[in-house]
This record gives sequence, structure tokens and C-alpha cells, in this order.
Amino acid sequence: MFDIALLVFKDACFAAAAGLGFAYACMPPKKTLAFSALLAAVAHSCRFLLIQSQIFSIAAATLFASFLIGVLGMLCAKRLKVPAEIIAFPALLPMIPGIYAYKAVLALFSYIRAAGAEHKLAHLISFFDNALATISISLALGTGVSITLLIFYEQSLMITRGARSK
Repeated sequence: MFDIALLVFKDACFAAAAGLGFAYACMPPKKTLAFSALLAAVAHSCRFLLIQSQIFSIAAATLFASFLIGVLGMLCAKRLKVPAEIIAFPALLPMIPGIYAYKAVLALFSYIRAAGAEHKLAHLISFFDNALATISISLALGTGVSITLLIFYEQSLMITRGARSK
């Protein structure tokens, strides 16, 4: 139990650092940086726990986590009177499936260079496995946060009313 808690804590710390970095690169209002980091940590840890439970695939866990980012981002945005996208989108970026995309491209180049049919088949299977994982995780990220923004569409338009620009 302590091992999983330590792994979740480490995952949350790395996700928060990445979320903070992505948020800072977008130059949002300074008051939103901590919220983006917190959302990234909470959502990435949630996804990690769902994957560890072995009930959800990585795509399904990502869909749930990105929906969670959308809901929490909407709540934080209402409190800070900023658009929800400013908080939610940088928190999504640590969950982009970069390793799967890298492995897909690597398998494609290995397929091109392979000599035998058996090796070509193995690389082709690896390519499609990683490419489909990349596509499904990317679609889950976009779909999860978009569902939230569509559900709370009217609220998202009202959030910035009464806010002063600084």
C-alpha cells in the first residue's frame, strides 16, 4: 500500500511540474499557474490509479482523467474568472502519448530496414499497436475535456463576465 502511494505521489509531482511548465509557456495570468499544475497532478494521478487497477485501459483512463480536468478546470475558472481553457489545456499536455508515437515511428523505420518477412511482420504489428494507442489516447484527451466544455457551454461564456483585465 505504501509503495503505490509513493508511486502516485511521484507521478503527481512530475505531472505538476510538467503542467506548470506547459502553463507557463502559454503565458496565462499568474494566478492560474498553480491551478494548472494542481489539475495536471490530480488528473495524471487519477489516470495512473485507474490503469493500476487493471479495470481500465490507458485510453479509457485518459478519457476519465481528461473529463475530470474539464470539470475541475471549469470550477477553478469560475473562481478565478478566466476561461476554462487557460487552466485545463496545459493540464492535459502531460498526458499526451509521446512514447507511443515515438515507438510507432521507430517501428515504421525498423519495418523499412528489416530484411526478412518475419521481422517485417513483427515491426508492422508493433507500428499499428503503438499508432492505434497514440490515436485512441489523443482522441480520449480531446473528447473528455470537450464533453465538459459542451456540457457547461453557457457557464463557460458567463465565467469571464465581471472580470477586470489586468
